[in-house]
Formats: sequence, structure tokens, C-alpha cells
Amino acid sequence: MFARIAAMILVVFTSAAAAQLENLSNQDAVSGLKAALEKGTGVAVDLLGKTDGFYGNDAVKIPLPDSLKKTQKLMRGLGMGKHADELELTMNRAAEAAVPEAKKLFVDSVRKMSVQDAKAS
Repeated sequence: MFARIAAMILVVFTSAAAAQLENLSNQDAVSGLKAALEKGTGVAVDLLGKTDGFYGNDAVKIPLPDSLKKTQKLMRGLGMGKHADELELTMNRAAEAAVPEAKKLFVDSVRKMSVQDAKAS
């Protein structure tokens, strides 16, 4: 009995949602997409644009480039690992500082996005 009631509710809800989607204009869709992108940008800036936003997060931490891996290993072998660590930290701190600066550019681009731009993405 419960399953039948749940199924009936689901059918009614799905039908109502489909009707709402049909009434959604392109402009409404673009406005919603722009709002979501602006909100997401703010969240990303809050997470990444602070101390340890990159360096303290293994999912986005920027490692030394592969071209420097041998040098890093050699430096560690010579007791100079601190310098290799400082380079990696400096690269990540630069990324953390750049994120808030890039926010304005990204938000401006989102605001200028057209319906065609939204459909193409």
C-alpha cells in the first residue's frame, strides 16, 4: 500500500515538475545558470583563496613540476630538502593569492554570457 501511494506521489510530482520545465524560458535558464556559476565561484574562492587553500588540500595542491623531481630528490639527498619544500610552498601560496584576483574576471565573463554561450557549454 505504501509503495502504491509513493508511486502515485512520484507521478504527480514528476508531472508537475515537467510542466514547470516547459514553462521555463531560455532567459530563465540562462539566469539560473549564471547565478549558479557566480555562487560556485564564490564558494571556490572562499575555499581556495586563503592560506592552505591549495597547499593544505591534497586534491588541489600543486606539486613541483616533473622536470624538477630529480632536482628535488638530489636536494633532499644533500640535506637541502627545506629549499625544495619552500619552492613548492611558494608556488601554492601564489595560487592561493591569485584565486581572489581571478574571481572578478570570471564573474564578469559569466555576467556577459549569452544564451548561445550557455547552450554551447
